[in-house]
Amino acid sequence: MAARTFGLKTAVMIIAGLIALFVTAAVLVVVFGATKSVSRLIYHAIDLPGFVVFALVMILCLALALPTGPARRIAAIDLAKLSPTFIALAVLLISVVGVQVVYQGYGFSMDEWMTQLQTEIFASGRISGTVPEEWRAYGKAMYHGFASFDPQTGTVASNYRPGMALIYAAFSLVGLGAYSSAILNAVAILLIARVARQLFPDLIEAPVIAALLLATSQQALAASLTPYAMSAHLCLNLLWLTLFLENRWLTHVMAAAIGVATASLHQIHAHLFFALPFLLTLLSPLRWRVLAIYAVIYAVGHAAVSGWDWISFNRHLLPVVAEAPSLPQPPSGLQAGVLERALGMFRLPSLLDWATITANLTRLIAWQSLALVPLLYVSVKTKGQFIWGRALAASVLFSLLPYLFLMPDQGHGWGYRYLHGLLGNLVLLAIPGWIAVGTLQTKPRFKAWVILCLAGTVLIMIPLRALQIGTMVRPYAAATALASQQDADVVIIDSYRVWIGGDIPRNSAVTPARPVQMDLRDLSADQITSLCRAYTVIVLDNDAIRKLGVRVSADPFGPFPDDFDAIEAALAECGS
Repeated sequence: MAARTFGLKTAVMIIAGLIALFVTAAVLVVVFGATKSVSRLIYHAIDLPGFVVFALVMILCLALALPTGPARRIAAIDLAKLSPTFIALAVLLISVVGVQVVYQGYGFSMDEWMTQLQTEIFASGRISGTVPEEWRAYGKAMYHGFASFDPQTGTVASNYRPGMALIYAAFSLVGLGAYSSAILNAVAILLIARVARQLFPDLIEAPVIAALLLATSQQALAASLTPYAMSAHLCLNLLWLTLFLENRWLTHVMAAAIGVATASLHQIHAHLFFALPFLLTLLSPLRWRVLAIYAVIYAVGHAAVSGWDWISFNRHLLPVVAEAPSLPQPPSGLQAGVLERALGMFRLPSLLDWATITANLTRLIAWQSLALVPLLYVSVKTKGQFIWGRALAASVLFSLLPYLFLMPDQGHGWGYRYLHGLLGNLVLLAIPGWIAVGTLQTKPRFKAWVILCLAGTVLIMIPLRALQIGTMVRPYAAATALASQQDADVVIIDSYRVWIGGDIPRNSAVTPARPVQMDLRDLSADQITSLCRAYTVIVLDNDAIRKLGVRVSADPFGPFPDDFDAIEAALAECGS
């Protein structure tokens, strides 16, 4: 199919295909139960309505592109006059406002809170916190399962890699910690423009189109409001890629170092799957010296990153570790090693897992710029190949593989955050589509539709996402604030009745303050009795939580521990 044959029929076919995909995902989620827990809740509350609006806006944009005169004027807009720097600054401003207005500086999920928790520890000059002895028996209820906690020594730290917390702490030194992701996302826009210039040196519009597509990614903007490591993954992946493409000894050394830094952000595997297809190009022709650079730096760096758990819990041993005949074993209760955890989670994907992956890939599409899919379609249909196209596509596919076998569902997240670091790949793969669309002299409607899709994303989809995210985050931020304001020694959150209630308790890892907040699911009946004898204890009022907008169930929901009845009795006795 020649590029100049794209027109109204193609646009209608793309919209029809997207609607079919959205309906399929809705059926998989609503009827067959794809996704679960909080991911399912977000799908119902945010993604399904988003599908409807996404399709309607694309139809509206097409309707506006139908009149020939306006279509020609819109298609004639010279986007090359825009500056990637201006685009990045505009997005940074939007994100900075959104951090406070939409996200309220809150860490909505425990993944996000772990960044803030570890940042506080780093800011105190330590690499792990120490819980006062009087609270050590209740550490699990205070710090959630995403924190590593040793009840014997009181040592507590995030059980994620420390890279994102280090970035957050560094920005916090100048009062910008809450805007870390916003800044990183803006830098990613500048980097995607640079990579586009490297890959398409003869196309003057390539950097601008790449910057626009990433700037109007609803998912990228959403992540820029959060303490998630996702914006950092995207930024550092693009930095790695531009250094790799420079193809000089020094830039390869720098890229390898950036790869190690990327592996330290959150989970260690994400960068390796992104980088693997590019590294494989060094095999043919064989460039063993360059491969050796990556092999040595990656081996040493990833070993150090993998040892973070031991380091954070044995900081007092670090000065004498060289003299020790053997390393001490990690304290009981700490997470297993990366490989052991991965093997423990590995399973062959079931039909439900495939359905969940399909649903998540659909939400990935629906959280991008409306212009991305049309340009990707044109790129594929015109066989818009370029020298690194296959590596970019393989990088996306490789990065998806571990989630088929380990974690089909993502839990919290806006869009499909597991592939967030690959958004730059998708944007770059769409550039040949813009090249083809740019040749449409006789049928300007398709190009006008694409440009209107960019505008529709900015004017309709992004404000919608801000409203949706704020509506979901605000009640939990208010509930956490309410818990911290109670006049008591201990506040217990009844997460058996409060949906995602385990995300409400937040305690300092350096100086836990009164009231200490605890998750009921991590307390036994005996612990509740002991607390009530020694302290002033209240259970956060569920009616008050409901009034804030948090979903509360009249009846408790499982899974239930064996002593659940005893827990309920202990709470009742404590309250009386």
